[in-house]
Amino acid sequence: MNRLALQATQARPRKLAWRGALIALVASALVVLSGCAGSETEDPRPSGAATHRSGPIALAPDGLSVWVVNPDADSVTRLDTLTQRSDTPIPVGREPWSVAVTQGDTVVVANRADGTISVIRGAERRDVRVGAEPNTVVLSPDGRHAYVGLGSEQRLVKLDLNSMTQVADGVLPAPASALAVAVDPTEPGGYLIVVAHLLAQPLPSGGPHLNDGMVGALTVLRPDLSEAGALTIDPFEFGFPNVLAGIDARDGRVWVAHNLNSPEPPLRFNKTVSSALSSLALDGVGQPLTLDLNDPTFSTPLNQPTAIALTADGTRAYVVLAGSDQLMGLALDDPAKPRLLGFWPTGANPRGVALSRDGRTAYVMNYLSRDVSILDLSDPRNRTGGRRESVAPETLDPETWLGKRLFNNASDPRISTLGWISCASCHPGGGSDGTTWSLPEGPRQTTPLWSLTLRGPPFHASATRDEPQDVQLDIELLMRGLGFSSGPSYPLLGTPNGGRSADLDALAAFIMAGIRTPAASSGIDETAAARGRDTYEVAGCTACHGGAGWTRNALPGAPGTVAGPTGDQVDAALHDVGTYPVGQSGLGELGFKIPTLLGLHATAPYLHNGAATDLRAVLANPLHVGVIAEADLDDLVAFLLSIDDSTSIFD
Repeated sequence: MNRLALQATQARPRKLAWRGALIALVASALVVLSGCAGSETEDPRPSGAATHRSGPIALAPDGLSVWVVNPDADSVTRLDTLTQRSDTPIPVGREPWSVAVTQGDTVVVANRADGTISVIRGAERRDVRVGAEPNTVVLSPDGRHAYVGLGSEQRLVKLDLNSMTQVADGVLPAPASALAVAVDPTEPGGYLIVVAHLLAQPLPSGGPHLNDGMVGALTVLRPDLSEAGALTIDPFEFGFPNVLAGIDARDGRVWVAHNLNSPEPPLRFNKTVSSALSSLALDGVGQPLTLDLNDPTFSTPLNQPTAIALTADGTRAYVVLAGSDQLMGLALDDPAKPRLLGFWPTGANPRGVALSRDGRTAYVMNYLSRDVSILDLSDPRNRTGGRRESVAPETLDPETWLGKRLFNNASDPRISTLGWISCASCHPGGGSDGTTWSLPEGPRQTTPLWSLTLRGPPFHASATRDEPQDVQLDIELLMRGLGFSSGPSYPLLGTPNGGRSADLDALAAFIMAGIRTPAASSGIDETAAARGRDTYEVAGCTACHGGAGWTRNALPGAPGTVAGPTGDQVDAALHDVGTYPVGQSGLGELGFKIPTLLGLHATAPYLHNGAATDLRAVLANPLHVGVIAEADLDDLVAFLLSIDDSTSIFD
């Protein structure tokens, strides 16, 4: 392995390692970009250019203000960088998630739950619908166009900010999770849009092991949204890149903040999910690099790298660690030999960072403390939490807020040993990380947690949890946390875990009611989906996938339920779903709990073990073959992909 030294700016330098030899780009996909050195190309983004990197906080081009979204308050707030005081929040659409600012302080906000973009000019606000779950927005260097990523759709939208009309639509292999504007090395004054995809994508040929069958994926688009190329971050022997949450681009390189997932057994709290930072050459030239942020040389593991920002001269990088409540600084005078500057404490659950034009101040958006940390970066030897300016009122009830805080935090020893892992590590945004884990009971695909109030207990693919407080068992067994209550945790059908700890009850309350199902794609053919709904009803699909939860449950103690041989199963909640040969069971289980159909568009691959890559594959298994005519399958798939919280249920 090629090892490059990471040096620390401290009295006792600590050396960390870039892992270079195990990372590679798909250079052949970037033929149009090859052979050009980005550092020798004129940067069309002058100092004071419009926002070039997506995130929940952005610096205005004149450097006089910072704008930040308030997702739980449906507003944005302006903070004056001179007085360090915030203005009254401005209402926008529901769940604003990303913000960008042009010259003249035109503010563009992506409203995730509304499916809209809000454009604010002075006292005027205009909204335009763009698609399902807009979660990222960046601007062209001249500020005339906005590029919007959609969390539930495989496309990127280009919006003319003068006419407020969509002028281009780019096709993506997967939904966007982060965007950055990069210099086009083939065209003087030109630029490219780099798109990160949240979840790892399978290798066409797969891998011999679970750890090396997936790659981190990015797509590169031209300004007209035609494809210019693709980048991949290959897996390591200890895991594959996943949850690509934040990117930045500078001097011909793309920097990516992401996780590394290691689903192969044995599962250990300090190897299942770790944090990493990768640097890739945009033109495919040179050695790609990845830094393991959980290197033991650090004093503590780091959790949920969510955003990264480079200074204007590209000599420093700052990484937001959402699960660790910290901002990490790196000096990049020589990218092959970066120096660790240190860590700055932030507020609760930081999600984004904006840097002042001189790179001496960081403004960190703290999602759950509802404030912005203003950090002095000028002297890395003096790292304090700076001052924090409130930007939004609290809108959640105290119990839900506490549960959300615990869900997204890794530094609480009750959650995780030494801060290695949080609930959000495997359930980003409360959804799924798309990973099939090798658990003791067999391979299990991570289950999304949205709309659990509708879906109801029991939980898990094997129906081994009858109340949300049973998450205590996962915390103790998988995350190696101390847990929230003293004494042993009770299994299914035993004494309830609920009521033993107010904090555990708060975590359970958030899991049950605080996570919404993402909206389905706006591009689904409504006529086909309507026909598919009729097919669904006629074929009797509601027998297994009915009611408000689009599933079928059996609760402990209900007629017909019996305890399994170990007292921790509800046999009547398990069903033979045709994924094993007739007469064969999975590790002693008689079947699997019927999964919900809510949010199917966001949960591929399917089945308990992720064996079905798409819904066509699910409908081809023995349980479904012959039930639905071939001519009706496309319509049925269209309906299934349209199911979200807004879909009318069957009586």
